[in-house]
Amino acid sequence: MKNIKGHIILLLLFATVLLQGQTMKYDSSIIKAYPFKVGNIGFAVDSMETVVGKVFRGMLYKHQIEMFNFGKKPIELKGGKSSSFVELKYEPVLIQPGQSATAFVDFDVIADLPLGPMAVELVVETNDKLNAFKFLYLLVDIVEDSAKFQTKLIIDTVPRMIFNNYNFDFGHLVRGKKVYHTFYFTNMGAQDLFVEKVSSSNACKVVVSPEEIIPPGESGRLVVQVKTVGNIGVQHRTISIQTNDPVNPVIILGVHGTVRQPPPTKQNQGFCYE
Repeated sequence: MKNIKGHIILLLLFATVLLQGQTMKYDSSIIKAYPFKVGNIGFAVDSMETVVGKVFRGMLYKHQIEMFNFGKKPIELKGGKSSSFVELKYEPVLIQPGQSATAFVDFDVIADLPLGPMAVELVVETNDKLNAFKFLYLLVDIVEDSAKFQTKLIIDTVPRMIFNNYNFDFGHLVRGKKVYHTFYFTNMGAQDLFVEKVSSSNACKVVVSPEEIIPPGESGRLVVQVKTVGNIGVQHRTISIQTNDPVNPVIILGVHGTVRQPPPTKQNQGFCYE
């Protein structure tokens, strides 16, 4: 009797191992099509890093990545902001076992991003029990779009400094951080523009100044850094540019924002702020 019970237990254990070891089998072409696997999802990329190459600053770059569910259960994909300049959308948002989906990537190459190489992080959030968060990277090289400056618009016979905008609102800012903004301008006059002096108000610093001489039809930029240390509430900072533009010899640029106070619970857990 004991031997019979022992054999039954062994058979049950063996059956359990077999059931647990069963996996979904797919054609080799499917496996090759999605070589990079994280958890139950395979991606149609060779590794976690995908080389994109040059992208133009100030443009919206779009990218697509195909995915495949190698698991036994449906996997839900949660779209949304992966960062302040990357947004992910999926079609469909629920991948059935043995089915594919597409990730649509919108990379907003904002003007404040520095020129040069950058690894753009993509966070694919799922309910995959093996690995809920999957990280991919797009390797880009941010460059200026020279085509933006090829059209030379001349509106006057004298030097004219014309900016693309004269004010910028950062919105809500975190106290203690440094933020940046780039102002672009063009000399729309028929004579050379001379930049004589550039100055800024407190807590605002010009980190990239324009060239001293801007030929007719040529463009330039001015990059400012704003510090939010020790400031709370609505903030205004100004930048002054003096040139030989007879119409506007002194141009005032403005940057604005609202610095938020961190919640009291994050400052001191046991302290009561009035």
